[in-house]
Amino acid sequence: MQGGYMFIKSHRSLLLFLFAFILMSWSYFSTDRRAQASTDGSYLGINASTVVTGPIFIQPRDPSGKLLLSSWLEPDGSNGDRYVWDNFTLQKTETITEIDWLGGYDPMRFGDGGPVIDFSVSIYPSIAANTEPAVAYPPLVEYQIGGNAGETSIGKVGGITMYAYAFNLPVPFIASAGVKYWVQIEAFQHGSIPDWGFSVGTGGDGSHYVKESGAGGDIIYRSAPYDVAFTLLGPILDTPRIYLSIIIR
Repeated sequence: MQGGYMFIKSHRSLLLFLFAFILMSWSYFSTDRRAQASTDGSYLGINASTVVTGPIFIQPRDPSGKLLLSSWLEPDGSNGDRYVWDNFTLQKTETITEIDWLGGYDPMRFGDGGPVIDFSVSIYPSIAANTEPAVAYPPLVEYQIGGNAGETSIGKVGGITMYAYAFNLPVPFIASAGVKYWVQIEAFQHGSIPDWGFSVGTGGDGSHYVKESGAGGDIIYRSAPYDVAFTLLGPILDTPRIYLSIIIR
């Protein structure tokens, strides 16, 4: 009888070990592999590493829904024009292939700007002190998108309808490790008053840089509160995952 008890006890321990191993492995099991395992049978293996396009820098949107105006009208230079820059610094050298951002139309301007018909996307270096973009010089890269960057509604955020935008760079931009760069995105609109703006973001240094019209039409460059909501994407390594699935039929 003692031998039978030890047999049951040892098998119970083995079953508990297998159950724990399955749970641990399942947590490393990618969603697509889980779905495949549910239909194709049982697996035990390791996914190979692959290079995919993924985020290398993220400043997610703030739930407040506040906008930072960054738009201009034709002819450029009207009193309502306003440009916004925000900075990023990467820990290692990365290749940027895509820039995504969030924004919307300021309801306080009553839709006077009309829809966005084009975007300008630029990346600037910093001045020597690293405190602001070197706007006195041409940007490192500048692109005219020639459209509204796939403007897609993502619903209301803080009572304002927000949109997602994406732009694939025609030529990848190599961002060096530890160097502060500045992204500038301007919306081009027809109408009487520009009204498109960035969605406020979080996770940065809590500030952005702005060009705006001051009293008497003077142009003012200054630092202002709030981050901008944007994401930089590029090639990243999709690390291996251990996966296990046991299907009992």
